[in-house]
Parts: sequence; C-alpha cells; structure tokens
Amino acid sequence: MKLKFLLLASFLCLFANAQEDQTIKDNATKAVTDRFPSTRLFDVQYEQYLPADFDSELFDVPFEKGKIQNHSRLSISANLPIIMKPRWNLTTSLRYRYESFDLNNVESRIDNTIPSYDQKSDFHYLSGSLNFTYFSMLFKKPFIYNASVIVDGTEKDAERIKGFFGATIILKKTERTTLGVGLVIFVDPTSPVPAAPTFLWEHKFENSPWTMDLILPQRLLFKRNLFKDGRLSLGSELGGDGFYIYNNTPGLAKVYDYRVLEVKSGLIYEHSFSKSLIGTFRAGYSNIFNSRISERGEKTSNYIFSSKQDGTAYFSLGFSFNPSFEKKK
Repeated sequence: MKLKFLLLASFLCLFANAQEDQTIKDNATKAVTDRFPSTRLFDVQYEQYLPADFDSELFDVPFEKGKIQNHSRLSISANLPIIMKPRWNLTTSLRYRYESFDLNNVESRIDNTIPSYDQKSDFHYLSGSLNFTYFSMLFKKPFIYNASVIVDGTEKDAERIKGFFGATIILKKTERTTLGVGLVIFVDPTSPVPAAPTFLWEHKFENSPWTMDLILPQRLLFKRNLFKDGRLSLGSELGGDGFYIYNNTPGLAKVYDYRVLEVKSGLIYEHSFSKSLIGTFRAGYSNIFNSRISERGEKTSNYIFSSKQDGTAYFSLGFSFNPSFEKKK
C-alpha cells in the first residue's frame, strides 16, 4: 500500500503544464486516473495466478514446502470527492481486497513423519483514507502537495493508522518529453525508510506510435494506441500488497502483517467502451521477491516467517467507471 500511495503522489502533476489553477488540477487528475485504475471513481479487478511451488522458513528455520495450487485476488476501490476547489481537493478513498490461497501437498521440513496436507485460506483487507491535495506553482512550474491519512484492517477490526506527505514538481514539459521529481515522507513506524524520492520520465519517440513511461521505482512501460479505442502497454511493474493475519497460538502476537513484493512483466491492454467505462486485461509473468510475515506495527525486516516461491504466469481482468477518462493521444 505504501508504494501505491507514493506513486500516486508523485504522478499528480505529470501533465499539469498550464498556468490556470483549474486546468492544472484537471490535467493532473487525468494523468493519475489514466495510469492507475484504482484511482478512478470505481474500479474492480480480478487476478488469477497459475500454480507455483513454495518453500518457507519460520524464525529462520526451515518450516514447510508445497505448492500454491490456486491463488486469486479480487480488488474493489472507490474514490469519492468531498470538497473540490480550483486550488485544492479533499477526497476519500475506499479499498477492499479478497485474497484466496489453495495449498497442496504441504510437507513439514522439521519432521518428515508429519503427513502432508492440503489447505485453503482466504483473507479480507479493507482500507480507507482521507486525502488532501493542493495545486500551485513554484518557480513558474507546476507544484503539487498531497497528504493522506490511512486506516486499514480486516472485516473484524481496524488495525493501523498511517499516513504520508508528498510533493512533486515538473522540471520539463515539452510536446514529446516530460520530466519530474518528487519526495514522499512516511508517517509510519513500519516503513523501512522515513522518506523516498521519486522520478518520472515520459517520452514519445519521434516518428513512432510508442511512448516510454518510466516511474522510479515502480515501472517501465512502452505504450501505444491500438485499434480505435484501445491502448497496449508492454513492460514491468513493481507492486506490493498484503493483509492482516489473526493468530491464536500461545506465546505469539495476536495480529500479524503479511506483505509481499513482486515484479510483474507482460502486457496490458485497455479498451474504452465509452468515455466512462474502461476495461483492462493484463497477462504476463510474476516474480515474488519478498514474502514475509511480521508482527503488526513492526518493520518488514523484523519478520518471523518468510517464503520463497517460483515465478508463475498470471492474468487479470478489470473494469473501471470514470467519467473523466479519455484515451491518451
């Protein structure tokens, strides 16, 4: 979740190149919703992974191994305006995610006399945020501040409150190239760093339908319009998700935080059925770099459980409703 909010803050003013406050705000909003479906008014995404083997450790000791036979994820988001002014906005964002795992032939690496077993687990994650965005100019360049307070948890209880403050400035804006930098400060004791820089570079190649879309540290995509109302993107994206796990084992904490960091490489096809309805199809290969469980409120580096899993193919299908969406030219 931190990574997503960081990138949204960084991208708020990618195409804000006009002097008028309302135009800056409109262009900035369009830049964000154009790239991140979860920031549109309403968005639903279903994701499915193919089977993959895994191996795990508990307290740095070999624990279990087996196969993730089925892993699926359903994500629903809504972004609702509260106060909309020419120079500032106050909005709320609501997120729900359902995650399901089917584990097969799970074997103990501690005691080989324990029979293997199958297990199905599902998890619910919910979050809500209050977001403030201020649009301005600095050194005659678009400059946008963004702050959010986030509460997340499960269907059972709210678990944590966190937040961030970010600022982004566009250094260069031409017909073919846009360069920008930003900084995000985290108000979260579990964050591995107190602040993080961001860098964005969009470049349209000369005499070519392709555009490079680089956002560090999140993604590198090459995009082009396809058919009458479609857009194709090829490249890689870094993403992070997670959820809370409740535990009843004596001597251990009651609530744990599961976090995963993965890189997805492949294609994205978006199709605009109307100015308000957008369909998205993604397919490719996923590599999991970090999959850890730590006590709620602790940094990911202070984990008790970690797992490694083979890379696997995935696909997803989604639909967004966003009245301001327009196909990128």
